[in-house]
Amino acid sequence: MDEFKKKLSLEAPFKLSDEMMNVFCASMEEVKLKRYDLLIKRGDFDNNIYIVKEGIIRRAYEVGEKIITQSFASSGSVIISWHCYFSGEDSFSIFEACCDSVVMRVTKERFDELIATSHEFSQWVLSILSATLYLREFKAKKIRGNIKEKYISLIKNRPEIMRDVPLGFIASYLGITQQHLSRIRKELVST
Repeated sequence: MDEFKKKLSLEAPFKLSDEMMNVFCASMEEVKLKRYDLLIKRGDFDNNIYIVKEGIIRRAYEVGEKIITQSFASSGSVIISWHCYFSGEDSFSIFEACCDSVVMRVTKERFDELIATSHEFSQWVLSILSATLYLREFKAKKIRGNIKEKYISLIKNRPEIMRDVPLGFIASYLGITQQHLSRIRKELVST
């Protein structure tokens, strides 16, 4: 659990005290997922908060018959279906295990109780939300250029994705077909 707490503490600039981190972690329940298991399906209602303990979870959404990968969450990352949590609506997104994974679940009620009763925890949650907004901008800055450049940036900045995520999910994240990704990979190997 110490490694998990360490990774979780890296999720935001504001750090929880050891005591508050222990209180928060005591509120969690472990959920094991196999590769391709859905944590949350589009149209489901799940307002729980999840933190990735092991593995990688992708957030995706459907456009017609296509599933578009928005982001990947790895160890220490917080996962929330914002439609469920904030508005009480069914999930718009899909949350799927890219490999065998373990997530820790905290109920919305317990999470909200910690926010209401702990100024420190509230600051931490605000820090996570701010970091999430920053990371969206950072991703746009780091993973840019043509598709080949984006792929190379992904290799450099997120090696765990290259190791553990199916190529189809990576292709979806880059906005290309799996065949196009295979051609890019062959080009890079031959150079």
